[in-house]
Amino acid sequence: MRSAQYTQTQVPDAGKVRPPMLTVIAPADGRVVDTIPTDTPEQVRATVERLREHSELWRSLGVVGRIHWLTTFRNWLLDNRDEVAELLALETGKPYSEAELEFDLAVDAIDHYRAQGADFLGGRHPQVSLRPSAAMQLAVTQHACSVVGVIGPWTYPLTLAVFDAIPALVAGAAVIVKPSSETPLTMRALAAGWAKIGAPAVFETVAGHDAGPAVLDTVDYVRFTGSVETGKVVALRAAGRLIPCCLDLGGKSAAVVLADADLDQAAACIALGGLANSGQSCRSIERIYVETSVYDAFLEKLAAEAAAFGPLIDDEIGTGVMTSAAQAEHVRTQLGDALIAGATLRCGGSGTGHTIPPTVLADVEPTMSVMTHQTLGPILPVVRVADAGEAFDLTLRPPAGPCVSVWTTDTSVGPRASTRLAPAQVTVNDITPHISHPTAY
Repeated sequence: MRSAQYTQTQVPDAGKVRPPMLTVIAPADGRVVDTIPTDTPEQVRATVERLREHSELWRSLGVVGRIHWLTTFRNWLLDNRDEVAELLALETGKPYSEAELEFDLAVDAIDHYRAQGADFLGGRHPQVSLRPSAAMQLAVTQHACSVVGVIGPWTYPLTLAVFDAIPALVAGAAVIVKPSSETPLTMRALAAGWAKIGAPAVFETVAGHDAGPAVLDTVDYVRFTGSVETGKVVALRAAGRLIPCCLDLGGKSAAVVLADADLDQAAACIALGGLANSGQSCRSIERIYVETSVYDAFLEKLAAEAAAFGPLIDDEIGTGVMTSAAQAEHVRTQLGDALIAGATLRCGGSGTGHTIPPTVLADVEPTMSVMTHQTLGPILPVVRVADAGEAFDLTLRPPAGPCVSVWTTDTSVGPRASTRLAPAQVTVNDITPHISHPTAY
């Protein structure tokens, strides 16, 4: 069973083959959610040209005018919260409570740029070091691209696309979003909402496998979130056109548990950091290194946390449901390879269909594929290490992830870890960084 599939439709009169239709199937129960048309490269090109024509009017509104429309769009989202969250939960397989959390993150992003957009777009005059023979002044100004392309993932199809689309709209660019073919419906609904409020026609979506390359070939700037392999293709294609791109790629985020850590706290938080959204995030914890003196005790606590892991609401279903059938099979392959190579199962297992239960692996070796290739699934592999030095060395091995959490009561470890593990985001006794606005201090 796949979350999205294509069907060819014959046009009887013309004898031509229409673009494939995209059928979206609910991962949780296999029912058809919707069938939508895909976009040919020619259609994508026409959409981008239409957006380019409208972008001049959009820029002319100024930041105040653009924020007015973003505020109206935010209000539409809040008025349609239940419908959008239900659609998101249906096409991704998330429990409704997790879909609500993703919805709230998207609204928070809109609020952030509504509040800070004017400041972000203001000109700056940084100090420069003057050469003895020259005097100069340096000014930094903002210039919006006409059309920004956002190519989003299936892991957080609403939030991550909104994170990229909203600042581009605030800056004065038109935006075309190409969601994953696994989860195209929620962003399609948002684009329909944008049109419904009467906003300028500068936000549209396209669908289908041919649409992604076509977006890359026509827009002025690309934001891509996805795998390292696809990211390389995106970067090369953008370089071939000499357009800027920004890539948010996957990896294997890690956790390091030292002997003096609060093991109860570490186990509970690492379980959350690796199992939320069924591990389907580039920031999910996929590698755990534990000092040998506390290895067994930590493993017991982690297995108990994973076995009890469930939705935020007790009567919800959906824990362990993966959005992509192909990704579920990839996770099962990694799990099977690890067990054959000597790892032992402490809880969970391979599951069936789109469902893989929260799983903890013990006796894992650093060379196993579950440690060397991105998983994007609810698997927590635990490696025994001699000390912090060995743990940090292993954490730096490819494929390094965007985040590392270190669990210790020694306050001197954090600064050392941050220096050694850069450029990863390093947190101490937490699974994610929390950033406050500088004016709060």
